[in-house]
Amino acid sequence: MIGAKGSGKTYIGNLLENKLGIHFIRVEQRLIEHIQSTNLENDHLPNDGYDLELNWIEEILHKSDEVISEATGSSRYLPEFIDRLKANYELRLVRISCPLDICFNRTRERAQDHQFRVTDESISSINAATDKVRLDWSLVIDNADPALDTSIIEAFNGIR
Repeated sequence: MIGAKGSGKTYIGNLLENKLGIHFIRVEQRLIEHIQSTNLENDHLPNDGYDLELNWIEEILHKSDEVISEATGSSRYLPEFIDRLKANYELRLVRISCPLDICFNRTRERAQDHQFRVTDESISSINAATDKVRLDWSLVIDNADPALDTSIIEAFNGIR
């Protein structure tokens, strides 16, 4: 799933994990845990953490047929990461769409326990870059007004 900070990726990932049993990787939370356990600095993650994420995906796919991961898509390493996944797996790209002003407000209002601390300027910059991502989407979910859980589940089941 790719979408701006505050678009609802984590909510949707948790929903799908709970309702459909598809393992969901909470990437930002895992990266924070990795940084804390290895004493790395955020800006020293290899390929913006995509190497770690690929390892997590592969670990899960050794035990399961499906996994959901999330990204803002703002990293310059995203195309390479997608190519690496496509080379080994059947990949479905899901866009979580939401107006950037709503995403910004959601990001500012939510608890930051499992999120990287970012400035307002960084949120705007990341989300502007995310808004420019153009891929061959398997599914686009409009989450401006939070989408109904049943609609999200039905849409995901349609691309499985």
